[in-house]
Amino acid sequence: SYRRAIALSPEQSFLHSNLLLTLHYHPDYSPADLQREYQAWAERHVAPLVSTRRPHPNDRNPNRRLRIGYVSPDFREHPVARFILPLLTEHDPAQVEVFAYADITQPDSVTESIRSHVHQWRDTSVLSDAQLADAVRSDGIDILVDLAAHSGGNRLLVFARKPAPVQVT
Repeated sequence: SYRRAIALSPEQSFLHSNLLLTLHYHPDYSPADLQREYQAWAERHVAPLVSTRRPHPNDRNPNRRLRIGYVSPDFREHPVARFILPLLTEHDPAQVEVFAYADITQPDSVTESIRSHVHQWRDTSVLSDAQLADAVRSDGIDILVDLAAHSGGNRLLVFARKPAPVQVT
C-alpha cells in the first residue's frame, strides 16, 4: 500500500518515511535491503535539496559555548521525551547552549518540563522545512540532533538542507 501511495505521490516524503519505518518490522527485509530502501529515499528526497546548502557562518572560537539543537515532534508525553529529558538536565550551561525545535501542537506537562531545561525554545509547528532550516542556520547551531528519524512528524527534509555543520540522527 505504501509503494502504491508513493507511486501516486512520489514527492510526499512522509509516505516514503512511513514505508521505511514499516520495513524495519518486515521479517523478509535484511539490513542490506533496508540500506537500499534508505538510499532510494535519499535519492528521491535529499538529492534535490543538496543545491540549497550553503557554508555555515558559525563562530569558530573554541572558548565559546557549543550550540546544540534538538529537533522533535515528541517533546510531550512520549517515550522520546522521557529518554531525552535526563540528557537535557545534564548539559553544562557553561559549555553548552541548548535549543529545542519543537513541532508541538498540544503541549502538556512534559513539554513544559523540557522547555524549562533548554535555553531557547522554538515552536516550529508553523514553519516549513525551508523556514526551519533557515532558523537553525540563523541560530548558529553547531550540532543538530534529529530525534524522530522516519517516524511521524519528522523533519528530515530540514536535515537534507544541512543547516548545521554537524548533524546526527
